[in-house]
Amino acid sequence: MSTYSVRVAKEDDCEDIMRLIIELAEFEKLPEQVRITADVLRKDGFGEDRYFHCLVAEGTSPDGGGEGRVVVGFCLYYYIYSTWEGKSCYMEDLYVIPQCRGKGAGTAMWVEVTKIALSKGCCRLHWAVLDWNTPAIDLYKRRGGVDLTEKEGWHLFRMTKTVMEQFVAQSDGDGKS
Repeated sequence: MSTYSVRVAKEDDCEDIMRLIIELAEFEKLPEQVRITADVLRKDGFGEDRYFHCLVAEGTSPDGGGEGRVVVGFCLYYYIYSTWEGKSCYMEDLYVIPQCRGKGAGTAMWVEVTKIALSKGCCRLHWAVLDWNTPAIDLYKRRGGVDLTEKEGWHLFRMTKTVMEQFVAQSDGDGKS
């Protein structure tokens, strides 16, 4: 039985979630890309106009210090829409601290976000993974995930805010590319 519990994140969890976001960025070798703060998380996830939802996994302190339960992982997700199939959910991040991996916390959050998506009528759960993270890729495939780049040739694209602004400015409202 898992020693971890999963719950909906609260505004008070934002400092812990931010700490984990930074750890995840370091794990992904992209720490310079984190530009948000705990205050931005509070506003965007717990304010009037919510942009995301979040789950946290709690467990006993992995270093044996302290008392009580601590946040050892998070799963941040939001709703998207498929023009082919309808309601969908995107799992932006699923992260568990290294000392607690392989013990059920990540799977428990993944199962919970999947249950939530199903309860909301979602037909799909999407997520992305870096190509070098083969342990995660192997786990996702074992559990039924499909690598859309391999199977269907889809590639995920992104425009940064600067590029978006340049794109709009260069279009001059003429609709031409």
